[in-house]
Formats: sequence, structure tokens, C-alpha cells
Amino acid sequence: MSRTIKNSHPGERVLFSTRPRFSQSVASAYLRLIILFLLLYFFTTIIRYLAALQTQISTLLTIPFVEWSTDVLILIIILLFLSLIWTYLSWKSTCYILTNKRVMIKSGVISKKNVYMHFNKVQDIQVSQGFTQRISSAGNIEIFGGRDRTSLILENIPNPDKFEDLLNQKIENIPNDYEAKQTKDLLDERYQ
Repeated sequence: MSRTIKNSHPGERVLFSTRPRFSQSVASAYLRLIILFLLLYFFTTIIRYLAALQTQISTLLTIPFVEWSTDVLILIIILLFLSLIWTYLSWKSTCYILTNKRVMIKSGVISKKNVYMHFNKVQDIQVSQGFTQRISSAGNIEIFGGRDRTSLILENIPNPDKFEDLLNQKIENIPNDYEAKQTKDLLDERYQ
């Protein structure tokens, strides 16, 4: 899977590209989906119940209770549907990329965001997996870097152990600043 990416550095190749695990990324949407189906399934029953309730309270209030309730239910259904679409689009627009030079996170539905860290800036890597993530073979990888302790968080990444191994292999191939200085000093001494 050695392809180039837009706005890349000269000679940069994609080594690995993936999206967050779908089942873990949209886990919060499952409850909304169930509520949406229940509202659609019981919509007429709810409206009949509200109509019966309005006839009982019509002597006390003269407000269009059923019409307002219908409008509110339809609005709730529309909002639930739109939130499900937004969740899917957010998942679809998130991509984790490992190149031969850096780790990148590309995300954003409306406005795009690209965050990256070069291998020579990586200090530590932390892999964590919750119970449901272990079941679906997903996990979170947090990559710490530099002096200011910035970090990248790759959430719900499939097979986090394999990604961590590949990342460690790439990091180990690049000497850190201290080793590079020692190597340079050693070469300078040899050729003087």
C-alpha cells in the first residue's frame, strides 16, 4: 500500500491507512437509532394517546395539544435522523495515516483538519483498550511528542497492537537528536 498523499513531503509514501473501527466509533449512535425506530413504530399510537388526553383536558385548556405534540415528535425524529447521519459522516471523514515520515490524523466533515507528528518528535506511545474495544479488536493509541508534550490520539483504531508495532519500527529507524549528534561527532573525529 505504497501510494503518495496530497500535500506530502518529497518522497513521502503511505505505509498504512485506516479508519476508526466502525462499531466502536458509532457506539453512541446505537441508542439514538433505537429511540428513532421506537418513535417511528409507535408514532400513531403516541398521537392517538395524545388525542385522547386532549379530549380529557379540553375543558381545562383550549390549546392545540395534539398538533404541537405532533410537531415536537416530528422535530425529534428529524433531529435524531440528522444526528445519525452526522455520526456516520464524522466516522467516514476520519482517517489515520502512517507514512514513511510521520503519523497523520485527517478529519472533518465541513472544515477539514490535518494533524501530524514526525517520527523524530515521538517520545512515548500509550495503547489502551476497553472491554468492548478488546471484543472488537480496537483500541486507542496516544502518541506523545516533543518538549511541549503534545499528543495525537488515534481513537478506536483497528488492531492497535499491529499499528503500534509498525510505528515502533519506523521510530527506531530514525535516530533521535542525541544519537545523531554522537554519530556526527564520531565521524568528525575519524576524519580529522
